[in-house]
Amino acid sequence: MTEVSSKKPKQSPSLKARALRLLSLREYSRKSLAAKLAESEARWAKLTEFELNPQASASNIDAVLDDFEARGWLSDERFAEALVRRRSERYGTRKIQEDLQRAGVDAQQSAQLLADLRETEFERAYGLWSKKYGVKAQDQKERARQYRFLASKGFGLDVVARIIGGQTPD
Repeated sequence: MTEVSSKKPKQSPSLKARALRLLSLREYSRKSLAAKLAESEARWAKLTEFELNPQASASNIDAVLDDFEARGWLSDERFAEALVRRRSERYGTRKIQEDLQRAGVDAQQSAQLLADLRETEFERAYGLWSKKYGVKAQDQKERARQYRFLASKGFGLDVVARIIGGQTPD
């Protein structure tokens, strides 16, 4: 006597469960969480060979995100604060502003956070420069290298020029 095992196809976790799992790991902006969930839906559809309806999937994702925002679980403002806090040690205002725009955070929401960053930009850039180099460049090649380093981190060119020129925080 042989038993036929009837394996059910693996069911994907609900959209809400996936969104909640992602949010439990870190903060997301609405735009980035929607992109992650859409990617997850497409991956599950491909694994289960289930035909995906993009409009229905997008409306389901929007409904979940609206629910999460209403409950206070998803907040672009909280995401922006976390991103600024996480990146402010190593990056300048320009780079952080680009990251916020890429994540879909409204410019008005991030304006105050960026204003606060601009106030401390020289000190943050000087701290990063002193950790990496610590001494004023002696030749043009080294000055250019230090300049490129700070500029690539998103610090303003006026701040970079002051640091490379030898100015220190008061």
